[in-house]
Amino acid sequence: MSSPIVFFYIPVPDPATAETLVRTLLTERLIACANILPTMQSVYWWQGEIETTTECLVIGKTCSDLSEALRQRLEALHPYETPCIAEFS
Repeated sequence: MSSPIVFFYIPVPDPATAETLVRTLLTERLIACANILPTMQSVYWWQGEIETTTECLVIGKTCSDLSEALRQRLEALHPYETPCIAEFS
C-alpha cells in the first residue's frame, strides 16, 4: 500500500516564484502535482505591525513518506525569511 496523500499550503510572493518553486519540486519528484492560485490578499502580523500583501498560493500534493524531505526543501528554496509551510492530510 502506498502512503497517504498530503497537501502543502505555501504562500509565495508572485506567480513567477510559484512556477519556479513548483517546477523544481516536480523535477526533484518531491511533489506529484501542484495548483498555483495567482492572487490572494494576505493580512498578517510582521515585526509588530499589521501588514497587507498580495501573494500567490501554491498547493502541493505529495505522499506522506515525502513530507519531511519536501518541508526541508521548501525551507531551503522559499524566498521569505519566515515562510508559511502548512501540511494537511
